[in-house]
Amino acid sequence: MIRFSAFCFCVPLLMPALHAADASVLANKTTPVTAQTWPLDAVDATIQLHGGRPKVVPGAHGKSLVLDGKSVIELKDTATLNGENGFTFSVWLNPHALDAGQQIIAAKNRYSLKERQWSLAVEEGGILRAYLQQDKWRTITAKPLLQAGHWHHVALTVSATQAVLYLNGQPVGETPISKPLPSTHAPITLGGVWDGDRLMQQLHGAVDDARYISRVLTATEVAKTYQPVTATQEVPKPIAPSETPLWDATAKLPKAAEAPVLDGVVFHVIQPHAPEKDGYIWLHGVGLGWHKGRLYASFGHNKGEENTPGEQARGRISSDGGRTWADTFTIGAGESDDHAVSHGVFLSHEGALWAFHGSFYGHHLTDIDSSKVHTRAYRLNETTGKWESQGTVIQGGFWPLQEPVKMTDGNWIMSGISVGHGHHAAVAISHGADFTKWDLVVIPAAEGLNMWGESTVIVDGASITNIARYGAKPQALISVSKDHGRTWSTTAPSNLPMATSKPSAGMLSTGQRYLVCTTTADSGGRRTPLTIAVSKPGSSVLSQVFIIRPSVFPQGPGDVADNASLSYPCATEQEGKLYIGYSNGGGRRGNHNSAELAVIPIQSLLVK
Repeated sequence: MIRFSAFCFCVPLLMPALHAADASVLANKTTPVTAQTWPLDAVDATIQLHGGRPKVVPGAHGKSLVLDGKSVIELKDTATLNGENGFTFSVWLNPHALDAGQQIIAAKNRYSLKERQWSLAVEEGGILRAYLQQDKWRTITAKPLLQAGHWHHVALTVSATQAVLYLNGQPVGETPISKPLPSTHAPITLGGVWDGDRLMQQLHGAVDDARYISRVLTATEVAKTYQPVTATQEVPKPIAPSETPLWDATAKLPKAAEAPVLDGVVFHVIQPHAPEKDGYIWLHGVGLGWHKGRLYASFGHNKGEENTPGEQARGRISSDGGRTWADTFTIGAGESDDHAVSHGVFLSHEGALWAFHGSFYGHHLTDIDSSKVHTRAYRLNETTGKWESQGTVIQGGFWPLQEPVKMTDGNWIMSGISVGHGHHAAVAISHGADFTKWDLVVIPAAEGLNMWGESTVIVDGASITNIARYGAKPQALISVSKDHGRTWSTTAPSNLPMATSKPSAGMLSTGQRYLVCTTTADSGGRRTPLTIAVSKPGSSVLSQVFIIRPSVFPQGPGDVADNASLSYPCATEQEGKLYIGYSNGGGRRGNHNSAELAVIPIQSLLVK
């Protein structure tokens, strides 16, 4: 099989470079046509692999490459393939997981560089969908569902006026094109997006025989390129759900339109998105803490893009419960050109205010060996108003995501993620009140669980519940410790859907458990509306969901957009109110967020 080909087809003499069906399609064309093929039967010089290593197994034609959600394939020398005169892209796909959130089959995008052109994706439930950039994404959704373990031929044609999606040789949808797709320098990738050294939307499944032709094939021509493949592939067994329920199985989980909206919530803006004034375009990961009657807020801030060394830990102070905020200050910043300090959490104890922040090196945040993710501690000098570094206090890839909670054994527990080697949920346990010494406990995960374990804990005596983000799948993960966080049950899927965002949970003074994220029956991976799920007092399961804030919120204050992302919440209780900080994307991309605050009366969360 040809490893790679780039031909200009003018006469039938060159047709053997393609399969016979392709040759018949192109044989009668007199206009020069560029065609490139990637057999994908080995990791060879025609492709660049990012992350992991695919397996080579029998495919639709010869061999194929099986991806396990950890790798992305870059097709070399494709950055200039912008389809100025229209194009056809096709690939054979064998999906292995249909419930792993959005998985990219093929794309020509680099989000952080604002390069968005087109993509083909497997959506939750086995839906095939194409995305075309027209100032915003225009989509084509196929009605036939994909089947796990089976081979499917997927093709996309884009002309000056329309795009057509094909499945197994047949058109399954189209959309008009009102303007040319943007030209980008992004290469075509398979099995995910390689975005500035960051892997995103990775595929669980096999790919084979990818092709790019610099003209639009007709429906008849596409049909001729397809021959059914009856061979199947073995797919991984589903991961068994946890035996510990997170949601009350007797209670109905409402859809977003059915969930009640909380009364009496007051909203404030902590930090607006205003790069024209301060130069900062990226913000994420709000942290909140009360100290001596004042509310402190922190966040990761960057004049560049996410997960780059320009990130800083910054914050503001409010003396009136969040209504107004003093000038922005810096808690910590990188100590070299390749070092970053980002978002974190506060702890007020015995008259001192501490801050713990995730820190990393370089751009390879998903690679623990090169990024060296760790936690740095800072302590506020209230005489000078400066934050004094206490150095690195936790190694092992730990990034703190919830303010430390005191346990009945006298130690404090701080939840987060251990970045690298599976990206498991993790907790750090203090040595009493010495906040420069912590024990890292990485929570075991079920075999085959591909997670991004940003996590939060609920402390109930010696019993600790950890709730974590699955990764790309919109489902909460759960694990339980019975010995103050020293040992844990295996992290496994819970019975509660949850958006693909960092959650925030805890125990209210009323004895109710709560979870802030997006947890409705139909939200999927969308980070809107922002919700809070609560239990009955004394109950161990959540049973009621309230909407804190929807995307469309014209009464304000804060960003308003029909596609606003309300994410990465944190929460802290003070004097009968629950203060929730969160990021608001305002319809912008790349986590170019503002930081906002919702103040909820605790009494409005009471359920019977």
